[in-house]
Parts: sequence; structure tokens; C-alpha cells
Amino acid sequence: NGLHERNCVRIRNFYGSLQVNDTGEGKSLLRILVNGPIHHGSQFLAPEKKGLGTTYYGPASGVALAIRSLPESPRRIGVIGLGAGTIAVYARTGDTCRFYEINPAVIQVANEEFHYLSESPGKVEVVSGDGRLALEREETQEFDALVLDAFSGDSIPTHLITREVFALYLSRLRPGGILAVHVTNKYLDLAPVVRGLADESGIQSRLIRSGAEPTLGIYAATWVLATANQDILRKVDRAAVPFP
Repeated sequence: NGLHERNCVRIRNFYGSLQVNDTGEGKSLLRILVNGPIHHGSQFLAPEKKGLGTTYYGPASGVALAIRSLPESPRRIGVIGLGAGTIAVYARTGDTCRFYEINPAVIQVANEEFHYLSESPGKVEVVSGDGRLALEREETQEFDALVLDAFSGDSIPTHLITREVFALYLSRLRPGGILAVHVTNKYLDLAPVVRGLADESGIQSRLIRSGAEPTLGIYAATWVLATANQDILRKVDRAAVPFP
């Protein structure tokens, strides 16, 4: 029946317009979450491909690398920015993946239209509200990895990437934990900003660029990983590229 694209869901609220589209056919049928010009995640609908990380979160992406570099024991992963919930595919049994999302419509769509949250091998928690404010309140949080995924749009929430906030993120990591910052952005080059904040904080950072794989729904992605953990740095160094 050829290629088809149909609109599934459209929601408009204070934060703008969200749209969920299905595109492709057969085993390549892909559900995509769109907010204006920005794709916030996608998922294959075929059962054997539902567990694949797509868009900016493919297996070679910086965030996948960061989570894989952690020790085997049950891990706590914090994520600011939910999207379709794709990062939950990298949680294993015994892990906890805690998302912070300011837009209630995104939470609704991630739960109702995508399967990443419901079918994650780990325990998934979703906190509704501003991630920075939530982390300020949650003084006892200790994450092995904290993922910042709020910077892909054209209006960057700069209150999430100041010196004070960077210190807050680091204070919510366990000793030896890793910060993964998604900096793929066609408007701004955020990698040097994150590198500078890491340098000021006395930790090391690495730039991870991964290529697009269109047949797998994977986009080219740029992440900055920051940690003081030498074991983790050794693992991610194989994939790191020099900062420009």
C-alpha cells in the first residue's frame, strides 16, 4: 500500500503545540513526537523494534555511552526532559530512571502514545514540573547518571545551564557519577559552554558525536559527558572527539 503518513494526536497548551505522527510502513512504521520544528523522540511500532533507541538516543549516542559506562550494580538515572521517554530503554532490571518534565502534555503523550516508559526493564518515575526546582527540593537525590535533555529547541532555557545550576547537578550525582548534556542544536553551539562549566567545576568533559542512521530512525547527535571518574573516562574516550 506504499508509504503512508497519518496524524495521530495534536495537543496545544501553554508550552506550544505537540504532535504525534506515524510515518512509514510495515516493520519500518515509526511514531514521531514533534514540537514545532523539533523532534522530541520516536519509536518503531513493530514489536521487535520497539526497544531500539532512536533519534538522538541511538546506541552510539553520548547518553547511551554514559549509561553503559556505569558499574553493573543497580543504577539511578535522572533525566531532565522527557520527550517520548526513549532513554528508559537503557535502564536495566534493578535500575531506576527518574524523568523531570515541565510540560504535562509531554507526560500524557509519552504515557499514552509511546511504550518506552511502560516497557522499560527498569523502574520508571516521572516528576511533573521544572527539573531544576525539583532537584533543588530533592536534597537527598543521588544519581549515577544525570541527563540534561532540554536544549534542542530554538529557545534555550538558560536557567538550566548557569554556573550555579551546574553545581546543583553535580551535587545530585553520586561520587564518580556522570553528567550527560545533550547539545545537538542548530542555533547555538553549547558544547564549549558545558566544557567551560565542567572545567570550572574541576571535572573533565568529553565531546561525543554520533552519526545518523536513517533506516534505524537515528539522527546525528552531539553530547557532552562530564565526570571526575577515571574509569568512566577511559570507557568513553574511545568514542570522544576533540572539542573544536
